[in-house]
Amino acid sequence: MVKIDVRKLISFGKGSYIVSMPKSWIEKNNLKKGDLISVSDDGFELILKANQEEKKSDPKEIDIDSKGKDMEVLKAEIVSSYLNNYDTINIQFDNNNNEAPKIKEILRNLSGLEIMEQTSSRISAKNLININEISIGNIIRRMDIITRAMIEDAILCLTGQCSDDSIHHRDIDVNRLYFLGSRVIKNAMINPRVAKSLGKDPWQLHSETLMILRLERIADSQKRISRYLSKLSLDKTSINDLNKIYISMSEAYNDVMKSYYNQDKGLALNIEVTNKDRTISCDKFLEKFTLTHSNSKSKSIHSSHVIIAKIIENLKSTSVEIRNIARTVLCCE
Repeated sequence: MVKIDVRKLISFGKGSYIVSMPKSWIEKNNLKKGDLISVSDDGFELILKANQEEKKSDPKEIDIDSKGKDMEVLKAEIVSSYLNNYDTINIQFDNNNNEAPKIKEILRNLSGLEIMEQTSSRISAKNLININEISIGNIIRRMDIITRAMIEDAILCLTGQCSDDSIHHRDIDVNRLYFLGSRVIKNAMINPRVAKSLGKDPWQLHSETLMILRLERIADSQKRISRYLSKLSLDKTSINDLNKIYISMSEAYNDVMKSYYNQDKGLALNIEVTNKDRTISCDKFLEKFTLTHSNSKSKSIHSSHVIIAKIIENLKSTSVEIRNIARTVLCCE
C-alpha cells in the first residue's frame, strides 16, 4: 500500500502559499537550502523534481581484516562490500599466511574490481567501471546466453561429450554477472537519478532483481547436474529417458525467456501451467529407475540411486525457477 504524506498548506505573504518538504525526500536527492526544484502543474497534481545536476559522491572505501576468519566468511564480507558499492576494498592478512591467492581469486570473480596494490600482508582492489552506465537488460541477456548453453551441454556430461569443468567455469561467469547486476540494481534503487537515466521504475528494478536471481539459480543447478552426471553410468534406456526430460526442460527455458523478451503472457501462462507436467516426468523417471534396479545388491547401483535422486532434485529446481520467470512476466503490466 502506498503511504500518502498529508501536509498543511501555509499562507505566506499576500499571494503565496508554502508546503514543507519531506526530510527523507530532501536527503534522498542530496538537496540543500537554495537548490532549485522543478514544479509541473498537472491539474489536480503538482509534480516536484530535483533540478540540480547529480553531485559526485566521495568514493567509498572499506578495510577488511581476514585474520582468524574462515575463507567462506571472508568471501561473504568481500562480496557484500562489493554489492554495497564500495569503490575500494582493502584486505589485511598475516604475512606468513597463504591466503593471498584465494583472496585474489575472489576479487577477480567480481566484475570491475582490479587489484591495484599487493604487499606481503595487504591487497587493495579498486572498482574501475561506472555502474551508472551499465545496462541491466544487457546483463540479463548475457546471463541468458550462458545459461541456455549450460542447459544444452549439461546432459552431454553423461556420455563424456562435455566436461563438467566447462559447465563449472561458465557458472562462475554467470555468478560474476549476477553480482554485477545486483550492484547496478541496488545503486539505481537508492539513487532516483540513476533509475531515471536507466529508464527504470521501482517495479521494473524489482522484476529484474528476480530475473537475475532466477537465472543464477538455474545455472547453479546445471553446474550440480553436470557434476553428478559425470560420475554416473546408465543403461541405454535410462539415458534416453533422462535425455527426453532434459529436452523438455531446455524447450521450456527457451520459451520462458522468449516470453520475457516479448512480454508474451500467453506463452508465460503455458509455462506456468505445464510446470506440473515437467515435475511429474522427473518423479516418474526416478520411480522407474528405482523399480528397475530394486533387486540389485550392487554398491554401484546404490550409489547411482543417490546420484539420480540428486539430479532429479536439481531438474525439478530448474523447472520451478523457469515457472517463476513465467510468473514475473505475468505480473508485468
